Amino acid sequence: MPSRRFLVSSIALVLLATGCNSTLRTGRTSQNHGPAAVGRDAASPTATAGTAGQASRGGASGAGSVASAPVSGARTPASAGITSRFIAAHAPGVTDKTIYIGVGYSSQSAAGDKAIGAAAAGPTYDTRNVFNAIISYANAHGGFAGRALKPLYYDYNLTTATSTQDQSACAFWTQDNKVFAMGGGDDILDACADRAGALAIGAGSATAATFAKYRHLIDPDAITLDRLGQVTVAGLARAGYFGGKLGLVTWDDPNYRAAIASGYLPALAKIGVKPAQTTYIGVPQQLGAVADMTAAVTGAITKFKALGIDHVIIQDGPAGVWAGTGLTLEWMVQSQAQGYHPRYGQNTFNSPGWSVLPAAQMDHAIAVDQSDYDRSKDAGWRTNTFRDACFKIEADAGYPVTSSNLNDEAIAGAACDTAFFMQRIVNALPALSADSFISQAEKLGTSMPSAVVYGTKLLPGRRDGGDMVRTEEYLASCKCLRYRGAPYYAD
Repeated sequence: MPSRRFLVSSIALVLLATGCNSTLRTGRTSQNHGPAAVGRDAASPTATAGTAGQASRGGASGAGSVASAPVSGARTPASAGITSRFIAAHAPGVTDKTIYIGVGYSSQSAAGDKAIGAAAAGPTYDTRNVFNAIISYANAHGGFAGRALKPLYYDYNLTTATSTQDQSACAFWTQDNKVFAMGGGDDILDACADRAGALAIGAGSATAATFAKYRHLIDPDAITLDRLGQVTVAGLARAGYFGGKLGLVTWDDPNYRAAIASGYLPALAKIGVKPAQTTYIGVPQQLGAVADMTAAVTGAITKFKALGIDHVIIQDGPAGVWAGTGLTLEWMVQSQAQGYHPRYGQNTFNSPGWSVLPAAQMDHAIAVDQSDYDRSKDAGWRTNTFRDACFKIEADAGYPVTSSNLNDEAIAGAACDTAFFMQRIVNALPALSADSFISQAEKLGTSMPSAVVYGTKLLPGRRDGGDMVRTEEYLASCKCLRYRGAPYYAD
């Protein structure tokens, strides 16, 4: 809530939003929830790479300072019984006083969102300030194994290829500095963390094979792409979605191709559905390449129309310059221009109900959604008090979160999920290392609350913890989501 690739995206979480709302990358967030935008963040940068920075609006003044008091009566991180004691550490990025974490953002994200016609997706605050507020609070309320957590920020340049930026971020976090944890989410960053003996937090576009390859990759909120394909098909089938001719669309990327081959196609075959067409769209690695993507999408829509495809599933997610929902945004805008109105089958990566997407395109779309970063998502269920407490911490620090900006919600939620997930694990360990962290995290089961998803489930051998989903239908008549029952565990 939003890519969760540690850097925070204008989510979609999306850990870090996150990731969880959408358009260009604001950074790599561990979340995969909500829209994701093209850059990685940005309203008014106040910190330089490598420092915790100084909050520009009342409150958080860098890692280690007090941000706010506990929220009375709510399920706050501070009331979870967390106590911090000094323990031995056998890991990079840990001193007797500090645990360092690498977080990516982009000072260009707001401008990037505007450049692609999605200015409304831009976050209100500098991502660093949002993270500093939560980290300051966590340091003052429980701490981290007798130490303070301190972020090292890397500013992503949207005019340079993402892969080049990832290499530079890797060098900054593991050579110029040493971190205990950093944003994960693609092979470059996951491999970087693995080589350095650090944690990679944030699944991004990971598959089961990705987790098998990188032993220190973890994401308490995300669902791997191949498992997500199975969960999506099962949920859509339960909702009676399938009928007519089905088309699948996703990124032309090995992990997304694996999601189709290992997730969607086997699940569809079980219910007797065979796609009429599967289309793969090239990934733009920098802002200037989005025009080529638009042309490819336009051509694919023309073909879908000619084939009479009336049901479309877009498996979106973080890819290149996009933090999430970028493929959905382009597809729906171009479909609207061509007068093409299929019925969509969706999941969290499509940001169901997001106001930036054309309402006429989303009408009667069915989604299997795990995101819970806004109070409207609690309808007919229970209030997410962990999320509400998280947003109060941000408001007390001078960064109020409102439902009018889903990216603000997703980024704030991603910051909370990352900081308090780490806090819960490190304070339960007898000694601190990447291996012990992973082992302890796999014992959490369903006990870890989240500010961006309905429920988590971490088990031995499974480090993608997202699991609780909810079926919903978008109605253009009210521009709202209608829920079909309470959230449920997918497995």
